[in-house]
Amino acid sequence: MYRVIVADDEDIFRQWLCSLLEASGDFQVIGEAGTGSETLRLAGLLLPDAVIADVEMPQQDGLDVARYIKGHLPDIKVILVSSHIGRSYERLAQKEGALAFISKVDLSPAALLQALQQKEER
Repeated sequence: MYRVIVADDEDIFRQWLCSLLEASGDFQVIGEAGTGSETLRLAGLLLPDAVIADVEMPQQDGLDVARYIKGHLPDIKVILVSSHIGRSYERLAQKEGALAFISKVDLSPAALLQALQQKEER
């Protein structure tokens, strides 16, 4: 079971994703955040296995979150999500240290598990 923090500034989406992840049985949501700053504070305090963060958030965006975690908390995996689709987001996410980028349209517990498990196999 992966211990995760879910970060998105849209409350309804964040609550939906948390419920979906908890119901899957593969994830335990140990924290929720609506801003990049709060995400980083929780990550340092709770030390999750992974942070699932929206690319666009107030204060610090998901790219800032990925960059900081890669440099300061490298054992935490970051998966960035966005309603915007495009290879440029995937490249930016990987450049900043994110494990993966998943479009919100394709977001599911299975997609998250696949991203996390692929990294473990490498």
